[in-house]
Amino acid sequence: MESDAGISYSKRIRDDPRDSPDMPNKAAALIPARGGSKGLARKNVLPVNGKPLIAWTIEAALSSWYIDQVFVSTEDEEIARVSEAFGAQVISRPTELASDEASSIDVIAHAITWLEQHAIDCDVMTLLQPTSPLRTAQCIDNAFTLYRDKDADFVISVFEPRHTPVKAYIAQYDGSISGLFSDDAPYQRRQDLPRAFQPNGAIYIFSVAGFKRNNHFPRSNTFPYVMSEYLSADIDTQQDLDVVEKRMEELRNDSPCV
Repeated sequence: MESDAGISYSKRIRDDPRDSPDMPNKAAALIPARGGSKGLARKNVLPVNGKPLIAWTIEAALSSWYIDQVFVSTEDEEIARVSEAFGAQVISRPTELASDEASSIDVIAHAITWLEQHAIDCDVMTLLQPTSPLRTAQCIDNAFTLYRDKDADFVISVFEPRHTPVKAYIAQYDGSISGLFSDDAPYQRRQDLPRAFQPNGAIYIFSVAGFKRNNHFPRSNTFPYVMSEYLSADIDTQQDLDVVEKRMEELRNDSPCV
């Protein structure tokens, strides 16, 4: 099957990575989608190249070799209806976890508790934000393969910004500034500095047991799944949405994940 934008979601055209005996067991996708949005109203169900924004992420997750079940966490009835129509299961989120103050950590913790209460086994979870629709099933599978091969505690999708933050300054209490990474870094050549990455919000993979130990993402044994800045587009405004639709058209005959 191929999406309207030409981004492939078929499981049939790829080798099955689950043939490996080290394949993570019982992996679930969690897609957090609340009804409120300050930047772009109702963005999770707005049409993007012919289908609701959230549908792109649901379809990518359903087409991943590694993911067994796909869940959408929401307090919103319309988002719930759309999500079920595209094949996801819905976790009803309390309204207090759909406020501007609620964190992704709170939403994940609630979802894990919900899964346990419903006797649904989940060893590994991937958080997929619906505002990153250029992330494909192949991207998800590549990230899971990295998680497996590195025996990682945490894999997070990132991109390498054109202007490295390693050369940045931070403000001190007295109003002066100093190098963020080191005093010398702002004056060094980029190629002499370590690579730096920025999270793009597309993919987070972690063990449920590891999350529950400290009620947050693991802080060690973390590996980056590097995507291009082009594919790292995140929708928060109408301009962002227009950019993503244009890129989907450009990707009609291709679906790179780097």
